[in-house]
Formats: sequence, structure tokens, C-alpha cells
Amino acid sequence: MSFMLFMPAAVSNPSADIAVLTSGDVKQYEEALDGFKEILGSNSIKYSIVEFDLKKEKDPEKLIKKLLSEEPHLVLAMGSQATELIKEKIGSVPIVFSMVLNPVSSGFVKSIASPGGNITGSSLDISLKTQFEEFKKMVPGLKKVAVLYNPGETKMVVDNAGSVARGMGIELLPIKVLSEKDVPEAMKAVSKDADALWAVADSTVFTKASSEYILLETLRNKIPFMGLSPAFVKAGALFSLSWDYTDIGRQSGEIALKILKGEEASAIPVSVPRSVKISVNNNTASRIGVKIPSDILKNAKEVF
Repeated sequence: MSFMLFMPAAVSNPSADIAVLTSGDVKQYEEALDGFKEILGSNSIKYSIVEFDLKKEKDPEKLIKKLLSEEPHLVLAMGSQATELIKEKIGSVPIVFSMVLNPVSSGFVKSIASPGGNITGSSLDISLKTQFEEFKKMVPGLKKVAVLYNPGETKMVVDNAGSVARGMGIELLPIKVLSEKDVPEAMKAVSKDADALWAVADSTVFTKASSEYILLETLRNKIPFMGLSPAFVKAGALFSLSWDYTDIGRQSGEIALKILKGEEASAIPVSVPRSVKISVNNNTASRIGVKIPSDILKNAKEVF
């Protein structure tokens, strides 16, 4: 546990004791926390922060007791593990989450527009419309896009994606994967029926072994694959969209600011990334016969 105090000049403004619970010691969490502090500091909010790291404590229950003993006015939960744990234990203290995927299907909030309860935050979910728009730019004439998913984990996301895709002239082909052993058969269906493969963050589908298999099959069968992250692109996916972690933290800070000024967390919509970056693999594009538009190459965060 570490304690950090920040006191801008305008000490007459409200004081806010904030507990930060992180899911681990991850560089991206540090970047997001920097963005969070930047927003509070730029608005002359006097505040103190106490940080708690789940990975450094063997007893999560004991850690939560420590956190609650600080009597924070607000809790910032970094990552899904931290959000899930604190949501069950915190009571009425407002929670702002950050660095979280699929907050609705994860059960953290009722909806993006109306979170409900005492929790809201900034999601990592890049809008489905943006994702399919970028896919269409990358693969002109795109009509059928497959997605591998476990209904018990990501059905809500895939159902929503199907509706968005239809509105953009794309047919989404959901292919169920109930365990890692289903992936080879699922990839046969992708090769047979789809123009491309879109990835949704599903822990059943994307194990280490199955991710490697999916990447090999998409290359072998010349299937444009939109991966989950730049790491997927480096490994052979055609492209991915990613986030500006510091700006995700800023968005969490903007939400926290509203709560500290009296707004109810339940009424503040969950934010989605407003700064989206693209990574592309030019070698993969050449191998599968896709010509990446020059403007995408020019503005790409990374080109492999």
C-alpha cells in the first residue's frame, strides 16, 4: 500500500479522499491513473489517494477491510477484477471503474446509458459502429463477418454487434465455442462461410493455444482478422483498434469530478474510448491479398 498526497493551490475547493484498487501492477494502469490525477489537478480539487494492489495481498477480504477503514469519499477500481471485488463489498460509497471491458455483460452496470446503483466509469469498449466502420475501410465489399464466442460469456456483446452490423450492411455470423477444443471446428466454419473474422474479448475462445491456432488458420486461409490488441497484430492479425490509456484515465477523472461535485453515480453514463488508435500488419496484408489504404497506414499507431 502506498500513500500519495496532492494539494493544488486552490485549497478552498472540496477535499476528496480517494481509494484506488488495482487488479495488479500494470503499466497501463499507471498511465490511466496519471490521466485521472491530471483531471482532478487541473480542476483545482484538493485530494489524497491511497492505493491498494490486489496482486500484492494474499487475502482480498483483508485488503477490502483496509480500504474501507480509510473511509474514502470515492473508490477508483482499475480493471475488472478490482471492480468485481469492490462492487460486492463497498456499500454506498461511489465507485468509478476504469480499464474495464464489457461492463454490462460483466454485471457491473445495468446499461451504458443508465448504470444504476452507486457505480459508473470508463469502459475500454470501442464502439461497435467504429469497429465495423474500420473493418469496411480495411476490406472494401465486406459482407459476412464471423465471430467466435461463448454464449455464457459474451452473448450480449455479440447480439448487440449483430444489430449494429446489420445496420451497416454486414451480416455477423456468430459461431459458438464452448471450450478450447471447439476452436478447430469453428475455424472450419469461418473459412467456409465468412469474408473475415472479428474478435470479441472472450476468455473461452482466446486462450494462449487457441489464439495461436486462430492466427495460423486466418493466415493459411487468407482471412482478414481484426484482433483484440496490437499484440495480436504483431503475431499476424491484419489489424486491431486500441486505446489511449491516459485518456481513459482522464475520462474516469471527469466522471469522478462530477460525483465529487454532487452528481449521482447511477445517473452518469459509462464513457467509451474517444481516442482510438489503429495498428496494422503490412506483411499479413500482402500475404492474404489485402491492400491497406494509404491514409490508414499514414495514421497508424504501429505498422508491422
